[in-house]
Amino acid sequence: MDSNECSFLPLELCEQILCRVPTKSLIRFKLTCKRWLSLFNDKRFINKHLALIDEHFIRINHYRKVTIINPMTRACSSFSLPHEFQAKPDIYTMIHCDGLLLCILESAAMAVWNPCLNQVRWIKAESYYPYYSLVAGIGYNGLSRDGGYKILRFGGSAYSRYQHTNTVVDIYELKSNSWKKYEVSLDWHVVTPCRGVSLMGNMYWIAKWNQSGFFIQSFNFSTETFERVASLPFDYDASDDVVNLSAFRGNHLSLSQHNKETEKIDVWVTNMVNNRVSWTKFFSVTRPDCPVFRASDDIATQVHFIDKNNKVVVCCEEVAVDERYVSVNIYLFGEGEIKKQEIELHKRGFSWPCIPGYAYLPSLVPVLT
Repeated sequence: MDSNECSFLPLELCEQILCRVPTKSLIRFKLTCKRWLSLFNDKRFINKHLALIDEHFIRINHYRKVTIINPMTRACSSFSLPHEFQAKPDIYTMIHCDGLLLCILESAAMAVWNPCLNQVRWIKAESYYPYYSLVAGIGYNGLSRDGGYKILRFGGSAYSRYQHTNTVVDIYELKSNSWKKYEVSLDWHVVTPCRGVSLMGNMYWIAKWNQSGFFIQSFNFSTETFERVASLPFDYDASDDVVNLSAFRGNHLSLSQHNKETEKIDVWVTNMVNNRVSWTKFFSVTRPDCPVFRASDDIATQVHFIDKNNKVVVCCEEVAVDERYVSVNIYLFGEGEIKKQEIELHKRGFSWPCIPGYAYLPSLVPVLT
């Protein structure tokens, strides 16, 4: 359908069609007519389109090549990292929110990036934390995205000997381009290499009490406070379990566990019961053809999400037949079937920072400049 054909359709019908079109195509359509350009810049349409698009994986390799993969169609697109990053240190980690990626560099510099729109905004921090001890997040006021996106950063240490540690929390508002900070006493720390998840405007992490015990910790961007969510649905053993936290159906959490001793893979999802969060086992499999997830110095840990067809999608690294190399693979776990797609093959030792990819929604959400 071209712009002339669409112009004869009622606006509501035209919108219903276009909000299901992949983001990459919509960007090309922007140049076809002013009516579409106006629609694609409308916040209501952007949010409607965001709710309907399929999740993808995005990864950056050591050559600074960006690859976006749609596991459902097996389509891949690759391009170079934007020039704004080329003269900078490597990206250490990223946190996704509504198609925006909060990038933390090895220099601890921060940027917000929308790969689809090719927009980058650098965030100048007022205080410094080494990248390996920096905990960061991105979200918004949970009542509405209209208030603008916020960034959270604080120092985290997994080696605290004390029950409570005083921590300075920095919060940045993209709309006002302003920082504020406050001090809080924390009796927990974020578990590494587990990555945080932005969900419905709030941040979530797997955390550990400074003394003992693991749980899900959140940061509420509306109240700007830390909140404990729930205990883990299993006894977590960092030496035997490979775990990953993910978003599920827009407003729930998903937690995957792969026990290296039993080779069993379990996936759990959250439920709300009487205003309390509980867990339900969503998926479980033990098969000889399952991938072997592992966490080591030269193999990246797995990431996952659950697609709209209730299939568990996993991106991971595995040692190739030639053990000098590592294969980056995507698995789809369905009812009685496992599908595998190889994305990339590279030499061992080039998996830094040990993240094979990130769950990602290609969106039209702009980066405010």
